[in-house]
Amino acid sequence: MPFLTEHERQKAERYRFEADKIRSAVGAFLIRTMASRSFPETEIVIERTASGKPYLAGRSGYEFSLSHSGDLIVLATDVCPVGVDVERIRREKDWRIFHRYLSEAEMTMIENAEDQASEFFRVWTIREAFSKEEGEGLAIFDKDFTVDYERKIIRYKGLELSFSTTDYPEYKISICSPHKTDDVSIHCLSEKDWEDLFPVSLN
Repeated sequence: MPFLTEHERQKAERYRFEADKIRSAVGAFLIRTMASRSFPETEIVIERTASGKPYLAGRSGYEFSLSHSGDLIVLATDVCPVGVDVERIRREKDWRIFHRYLSEAEMTMIENAEDQASEFFRVWTIREAFSKEEGEGLAIFDKDFTVDYERKIIRYKGLELSFSTTDYPEYKISICSPHKTDDVSIHCLSEKDWEDLFPVSLN
């Protein structure tokens, strides 16, 4: 908390459950710390667009997206707009209630999958990653939105974006970007990495 702004601290404290407070605080700290590595000796100011998408004020060429679920917090950065979504695979969740957001082809693809829950969250994280890349909500998933799962391309109103999905034990992580996401490098922070991120000793 000491490394966050007053707004970020207040946002974290508004969460009812302690786990959600921790995710909010750690996420804000991770964004601020990684951005400061690209812009050392510069005040990091994070603002939001009218639709709520966060961005680094006064700094072009540095885009980021944050997502958390369960015990994972994922930060994606790029030189162009990027979206990331992580979801813990909840097998007790009835994915059919989301049918209005999915196409008939996607519904069939999930129903035919050996692991329906895993397949649903793959589809869902791809859609969420796209919505975060565009800075819009799920309402954009209309008839103009199509996903080519074979070529890993999303098309929407003249846009053509790349996506990829990574399997993590009992999680799905999807990223969406105008860049080819096959080249994305994923780094899991170790305990030592986290210690190195803090500007002062943890002791």
